Amino acid sequence: MAGETVYRNKVDPSRQEYDLDEWPFYHLVRLTAAYHQKMDASLKSMGLDVPRWRVLNILARRPHATVTEISVEAVSKMSTIAKIIQRMAVQGLVVTRASAEDARATEVLITDLGREKLDMALKRVGAVARQAFYGVEDAEIQSVNQICRKIYGNLLP
Repeated sequence: MAGETVYRNKVDPSRQEYDLDEWPFYHLVRLTAAYHQKMDASLKSMGLDVPRWRVLNILARRPHATVTEISVEAVSKMSTIAKIIQRMAVQGLVVTRASAEDARATEVLITDLGREKLDMALKRVGAVARQAFYGVEDAEIQSVNQICRKIYGNLLP
């Protein structure tokens, strides 16, 4: 328990013992930025980027979703997701309609073109994933996912 407290002091920016190199969010932000750079470079020639990829990926898991549901799953502001979806609709990747259950909500559906782009993107994203996880054991990936889910849960309102 005492060792845990000493290390926790290294990851608490309010403590004198705080060490940026031990701060998990420092590494997570760097990891996310490197991932976005790789992904954007990989998807750019297809007319996609990480936000569009994220929306297509979410829609692949559900037949349709509201803008609100997508923004919650993507952990992004609703206004930002709404703008992304508008751009995607212009590209023909998605269509929108008023929800049959709640006319105030807008449902988003992936189009055939959106599915084609998603299928093409999956191949490129697979290459990024293979590079990212090279030399990383399955158990390590599972641990990272478990830890990230736990921390995410802690940060929810």
